[in-house]
Amino acid sequence: MATADPVTFLIAVALAAAISAGVFAHASRHGSRHATAWGVAAFLAAGITVPVYFIRHWARRGKRQ
Repeated sequence: MATADPVTFLIAVALAAAISAGVFAHASRHGSRHATAWGVAAFLAAGITVPVYFIRHWARRGKRQ
């Protein structure tokens, strides 16, 4: 089993935190009532949450216009 060194771990956590903060800020700015939940989900599973969030955002934005 391979283990990551501490520097790689810190880079991964920093990247996950940045993605999470970006999703939270975007959701909050655009009036999502669940911005915190989107941010936490993006931190835990960014590969799934970020595409789902933006697909939902673009679908709802298109519905309003």
